[in-house]
Amino acid sequence: MSREHQVTVDERGSFTFAHCTCGWSAPARRSRDRSRRDATEHLAEEQPAGTPRP
Repeated sequence: MSREHQVTVDERGSFTFAHCTCGWSAPARRSRDRSRRDATEHLAEEQPAGTPRP
């Protein structure tokens, strides 16, 4: 059974944090765009080869 990855980006003060239900987390960022990019890159890394993205 495959575990679904659900990534969220949260704000705490002037920092944003991307984290996933699988336990992955990105470093704190001041840039919301960079946190979103971290999340997108994580999902791309976890996507099996040849599987279409939704």
